[in-house]
Amino acid sequence: MLFAVFLAGAMLACQRPIAGNHPTFYLRARSWPAADRLFRQDPRWLGADDAHSVDLGKGRVLWLFGDTFINANGVKDRFRAELIRNSIGIQTGRDPSSASMAFFWRQTPARTPASFFPNSGKNWFWPGDGICIRNRLLIFLTAIEPFDNDLGFAVSGWRAVLVVNPDTPPERWRFTDVCSKKARFSIALGTGGVLRHQGHLYAYGTNRGGNQAYLARWPDEQAEAGDLGEPEWWCGARSGWKKESLITDEPAVLFADGQAEFGVHFESRINQFVQIQTTGFGAGELGWRIAPRPEGPWGPLRCFYSPQEASVPGVLIYAAKSHPFLTGADLVITYATNHIEPKRLNVSPALYYPRMLRGSFETASGLD
Repeated sequence: MLFAVFLAGAMLACQRPIAGNHPTFYLRARSWPAADRLFRQDPRWLGADDAHSVDLGKGRVLWLFGDTFINANGVKDRFRAELIRNSIGIQTGRDPSSASMAFFWRQTPARTPASFFPNSGKNWFWPGDGICIRNRLLIFLTAIEPFDNDLGFAVSGWRAVLVVNPDTPPERWRFTDVCSKKARFSIALGTGGVLRHQGHLYAYGTNRGGNQAYLARWPDEQAEAGDLGEPEWWCGARSGWKKESLITDEPAVLFADGQAEFGVHFESRINQFVQIQTTGFGAGELGWRIAPRPEGPWGPLRCFYSPQEASVPGVLIYAAKSHPFLTGADLVITYATNHIEPKRLNVSPALYYPRMLRGSFETASGLD
């Protein structure tokens, strides 16, 4: 729930058309109440952070959530709910406005709700992004530890787990830890999206401040084997890709006006990679930028949507990302809402559920 505090300030220009040797494009978005209901199908699951998604194939979609309210009694009352560090959902059907959703978490020996990805002592995990590789599921997790600072916690590293049987119900999943690393260069990988492109698996990450974005990759065969211990990092146009063991300085910053969580995907409609994020701290907007390759160069951030929750005093709007394999729109987008005073969530049931948007790519001529 407190992941929103990692949001860093960002300057945002009004949306300008993307021009060049291709048509001029805008990204537009509108609210999608029919799809919002996807996250309200279980009276025990009362809202969560983050909302990463993974295409599991065969019409199934995995959702990965951070801090989650669970009221095991099935009463829609957050006052009496447990707050666990993560949960998941399995969506059946690709159109979120008509799909069904089943949520999953674990139980303690006392049968109270517990995180789906178990805590490690006093430390816990917030999910990042994931991806299916052949018949296995790779999920990135951000490791969090208690810390003597204003927040009371800090990012300590990242972890990757491989699910060897993702076609079975989640309660039967078998996990294998394939990587558990301290945050080298203070970067947590997987927080900004994971994708495959031209023989490599790419994972975007951010620094502890949440504003600087970085990129690492592994050859497909290495990723398929779960061998993530030696990533290659993008070190800029002059140095290119370098293995982690050969880097003495920090990798290159892709852009310095990012957020702790964002999405990246290849968009065939405009033949570009698209990055989606929120902007600023608090009642921000949603923005997008493009690049010809996963490493960039990335263009400027342009706003495309102002959430209706921005009018709520003290609101936090964050964790915007794209879900390109969902249907019902050119591009399905989600964002998260929270409040600077967490107790307000107990009396603000409209907040803290992921919000869905229907995005569309439009040419300048289409707007005339």
